Amino acid sequence: MDKKAVQILNRLMDYRKKHSVSAEELAYARKMGVVVEDRPITLDQALGVLERCFEAVSLEDAAQAFLYSLSSRDVDYRYILASYVYARSWFSFDRGRTQEVPQKLTGTFFNWVKHRGGGIWGTIGKPIFFLEQFASMERRVASDADAGILGSILELADSMEDKASGIVLATAIRTAKLLPCKQTEAVGIVETLGICGILEAPGHPGFLHSFTPPLERDTGDLRQSLSYPLNWWHGNDGVNWENAAEVFVPLRRD
Repeated sequence: MDKKAVQILNRLMDYRKKHSVSAEELAYARKMGVVVEDRPITLDQALGVLERCFEAVSLEDAAQAFLYSLSSRDVDYRYILASYVYARSWFSFDRGRTQEVPQKLTGTFFNWVKHRGGGIWGTIGKPIFFLEQFASMERRVASDADAGILGSILELADSMEDKASGIVLATAIRTAKLLPCKQTEAVGIVETLGICGILEAPGHPGFLHSFTPPLERDTGDLRQSLSYPLNWWHGNDGVNWENAAEVFVPLRRD
């Protein structure tokens, strides 16, 4: 995404600076697709959008996008995998039964959160918006370096102390300098692995093969700030290597 447009977006979303955004700058950010109009959406429309997205986007496409983002730090591709896995689960198992579609898609806010390092946070609005964007974006191909970064992250996760939380893992990834990232980005990466069921806890699976309703996700710990299922994960849970192979198997190299 255009750096100038992102800078304008950040000022626009800062209540102390939003009045400094000129009409010309706002027009530029709109042209670049960073600032967009809020879009009302119904359940039927959401299902239709996702059906078209799943025809255009595969799990391999989404996995490639995520891996490509690791070394490139291109966050426009960072949350496609989490969006794909979560939306496919919601589309297959829930379809608005326990998690309703929001009244509108607030794309400007979603773009701002994305560039601040945030994930999808177990809601369906962001995945719908991100997948629809990705369907028309250029596909990216992960490098050997990207695959190596993922391998290092998974090996680190599988070697954490028993009581280590997802936050501790994110900090370890950052301090080990496995890839260029700040703390919020590292959290977003491990939350993606949680959503894919690669970092999950017994009885609290990710979304690769099932959908856990929102009311069944909370740990009850008010200090917990991670999204499900990473909020349940600890070091002794390790890595679900079967799910990791299912998500990333198309990217294996002989």
